[in-house]
This record gives sequence, C-alpha cells and structure tokens, in this order.
Amino acid sequence: MEKDKTGFPSIDKTHLKGQSIFKRNPIIPNMSVYNALKLLNLSCGDSIAVDCGNLRVLYKDLFNDAAILARAMKELGIKKGDIVISCTPNYYQAIVVFLAANKIGAVTTFLNSFASDEEIKHYIELYHSPLYINFNKNFDYNNEIINNTCVRNTITLTTNDTFDKGFIGKEYVSGYNDCIRYSDIKGVANYYKKPILHLGSGNDESLILYTSGTTGNPKSVILSNENILASGIYMKNTSVSSSTKNQKSLNCVPFTYPYGFATSTLMTLLCGSEAILAADLSPITIDYYLNKKPNIVFGSPALLELIIKNTKSETDLSSITSFISGGDFLSPGKIQEAKDFFCRHNAPFVKICNGSGNAETVGASTISFGNSIKEGTVGKVLTGSTPLIIDDETMEEKKYGEEGQLCIAGKHVFKGYFGEPKLTEESMFKYKGKTYFKTGTRGCLDEENYFLLTGRASRFYITSTLNKVYCDRIQNAISSLYFVESCAVVKEPDDDKLYVPHAFVILKPEYKFFPDAQKKILELCSNPITLSSGEQFILKEYEIPENIEIVEELPRSKSDKIDYNALETKILDEKKSKKIVLK
Repeated sequence: MEKDKTGFPSIDKTHLKGQSIFKRNPIIPNMSVYNALKLLNLSCGDSIAVDCGNLRVLYKDLFNDAAILARAMKELGIKKGDIVISCTPNYYQAIVVFLAANKIGAVTTFLNSFASDEEIKHYIELYHSPLYINFNKNFDYNNEIINNTCVRNTITLTTNDTFDKGFIGKEYVSGYNDCIRYSDIKGVANYYKKPILHLGSGNDESLILYTSGTTGNPKSVILSNENILASGIYMKNTSVSSSTKNQKSLNCVPFTYPYGFATSTLMTLLCGSEAILAADLSPITIDYYLNKKPNIVFGSPALLELIIKNTKSETDLSSITSFISGGDFLSPGKIQEAKDFFCRHNAPFVKICNGSGNAETVGASTISFGNSIKEGTVGKVLTGSTPLIIDDETMEEKKYGEEGQLCIAGKHVFKGYFGEPKLTEESMFKYKGKTYFKTGTRGCLDEENYFLLTGRASRFYITSTLNKVYCDRIQNAISSLYFVESCAVVKEPDDDKLYVPHAFVILKPEYKFFPDAQKKILELCSNPITLSSGEQFILKEYEIPENIEIVEELPRSKSDKIDYNALETKILDEKKSKKIVLK
C-alpha cells in the first residue's frame, strides 16, 4: 500500500518513480576527461569527431593532435594545475588545446576572441597563466604580452592553420623563441622525450568557464573532471531517446560559456558523435552550416531568429530532429513560429526543446532532449542530481507545484569560484545534511521531474512599501499575450515607489501596427493571464508595468542573452533627456 504523500519532493520523491537505482546513483569514473573520452571512443577511431569549415577530423586524429600538443606543453614547462588561456574563435584547434592540457593535468580557460587587450591581461594576471594561445596576432603583439605579463610563451593560431589537420610545420625546429607558431608545435613537441604518465583524477581541476554576467560581472567557475563527466552521464540518463551516436550536432555558442563548450561540444564528443563548429556564424554563413546536415542544433532564441531570417527558401532541413534552446527561454509563440518554419523546410517533426542551466552545473540543470516535451517547462531536472525548491526568504522547502528557487545537489556542481571562497560558500545551501547549489532560478517542480521556469531569483527589486517584485514573473506574463513576440522587464527608478516595472515589448509581425498596443497590454495585465502550461498568472497592482515601450529588437550580450543592464541604462539616459514613454 502506497504511503501517504507529504507533497515535498525530498520526502515523496515521486519524480524518481520508474528510474533504476543505477540512474539515481550513477558511478562517475575517477579519471581525466581526456582519458574518459578516449576510453569511450575506442571503437570510433575512424569516425568523424569534428567538422569545422572545410576540415573534417577523425577521432584518432583528434587524440593524436592532443598528444602532440601535450608534449609541446610539457616541453614549455606547463605542469599540473597551471592555467592555459585560449583566446580563439570556435575552431577545432581550441578542442585540441583543452584535451592536451587535460592530458597533462593543466587547466584550460577560454576567453572570447573579441576580448580587449585589457581584459586579456587582467585574466592572465588573475590566473598567473604561463601560456597564452591566440589567433592571428603578430610578433610585436605577442612580445608585448610576454614583456608586460607573467606569460612565458604564446602560441599563435593563424587562419591557414585552421584549414589543416594536425601540425604541418617543420618536424624539427632548431630551437624556438617565446612566441611560437601553432604550425611549429610538432617540432617543439619532439624536444620532449619523456613519457606522459598522468592519469588524472576526478577531483582535478580541468576547466574554467564563465557565468553569462546577465545581472553583474561574469564569475570564473572552476570545473573538475568529475563535474564534467557527471554532467554528461546525468544528461544521458535523463534522456530516454535512442543513442545519439553517429548523429551530428551544430554548435554555435562561444566556448567561453558552458553551453558552447561543455554542454554542446564536449558532450557531443563524449557520445561519440560529430560536432559541427560554427566559428564564423553570421547571416551570410548560416545557410552554409545548415547544409552540413546537422541532426541536433544547440542554439538560442537569437540563433533561431538568425536561422528563420536568413535561411534560403530552397534549403532542405529534413536532417534536423531537435533544436535545443539554451541561455534564454523560447516563448510558446516563438516555438510555434519555429515549428512552422521547419515544416516549410521539410522538417515537420523537429522537437523544439527548452533547457536551463548554470555555469556552476556545467551548463545544464534541466533538459528536454530525449523526453516528451511538456509545454511551458524547460524539461526534466537531470537524473542523478537532487533538486530542491526553497522559499527565498525562509529557506524552507516548497512542495511540488509551488514556486521558489531551484537548488541542485550532485557531482556536476562546480568546485568553486576562482579566488572567491566566500562567494563560493554563499552560493551553497545545506538542507537535511546535503549541500545544494542555489541556482538563482525560480520556478516549480512537478511530480514527473519537469521544471516550470518563472525567472531569475536575482532579477528582483523592492518597492518603498517593501514589496518584492520579480521582473521575470511580469515578463513571462506579458510574453504569453497573443500579440506579443517577446518582452523584457527591468526596474525603473521612481521618486515615490523607489522602483516600478518598465516593459520593452516586441510585437509579432502580424500585429506590428496594433493600435494602442500599450493600453491593451495594461488592460490584459489587470486580469488573470493564462500561460501555455495552463497556469494562471494574476499580477499584483505593483507588478503591472507603469511604462511600456514597443521596440523592434532587444539588446543582447555576448552570450546571446537579453542585456538587462543595457535596458536599465537606456531608461536612465531617457530620464535624463526627459524622453520617457508615457504611462
């Protein structure tokens, strides 16, 4: 006889029903990512691992290139725990850099290839990096970096290098200076004669990636081998679809962010599949990448918009089976627009998946891929991890269906923020003897393990009447209106109330000339709003926007997320100019 349910996930655990004990408590191998990847792909040597531009690389060539670069790194004095900085576009060679460093126990961090010199020097000094890998830089630039930072050596990748497999420079070089060309790496590697015996452990640090910085400066997130491997195993166990082996994934997000490197590229390789890298994605090149016939597209709302606007009418997209949105949530209206678009391009059965995650959980806390799509949710919390919904004020557990902040425990939860132990400690939360990471994501969990995301816990403000207002709650309500394509809500300073909500709204194309759209939004916000999930939103009086602007587009950050800081700055500038749009 089934015992009485309490309604609390941590007690009832109904979301684990039907899952085997091995999926609930998976064994995470105690080894480096390099060794795990090589072991998992013993039978894939002659299969394509990476497709980048005109370059198609087999798994056996990927491991061979990584082994050569690892020897060169050892020759240059790189040791376990050193942090290697790679600042290049999403080229095949960036993957080689990570695997080579991981093979010898060094840590890799990716910086955006458009980063300023000041930002690059800041991170070089922060990490005391002995090796800096860059793209198309000249000798004077590299020499200046070496003379003015702690970097001992630079390695420069050129455009020509990106077209070639392996290292095509001289087999042997008669000595080398501090500024090395990528094509000469094999010659440098041949100076190192000792065997590399480092096996690595799960606890070893392997990667530093970054939060998106939506609500502040990006934080440096340290990920261990165990974190990365656990994330991959959890995601595989959560998916009930057939194996993704022999499938192709199109990966477009910069490697700086977990979704770009860890979640999409690295996990594709761990599955023995083919990663298509879009290093120079633009309106001009999008058709080129789609013609590579990917099966899975790891994207975002911005990428979906790019595809819809720039794909040629005759392009056949029948190979695509899944479009996964990370970074930002696809609204129900945008999902339907995507389905209609793919249908017109011979792909009527594409699954449009929302997912969610943090850099601190290796880019994934929930996934929809491989499961039934439950509209309005961001998929299931990863099997193997433990979810908890808490009240932000009392830190007490919420029941199934009740809104609060999502907290996650599991072996994929990061080691810490680089150089910030206090911030690391503040991000954690203990409940019933288990340590959870506070994701900063608000929503509710249902009994099937699906998570309905309602916003970010950090995106709130307090009014003069001490009411706490969550911007994403208002944003989700407005985005559900039948004539609204997307919406962004931020706080606006107010003399009497301290802050009021200010909404920036993009109308659907067919409603572009909707008369009195602002008034209609205000009218509908004053009544119950039904979301696609069936949930009813009733905005409180102080949550109804006081100002609404109809805009053509929303500013986005480098990680393709809405840039809320830019919107708040816009409001302040308009206030100074007395150009605020009317209430």
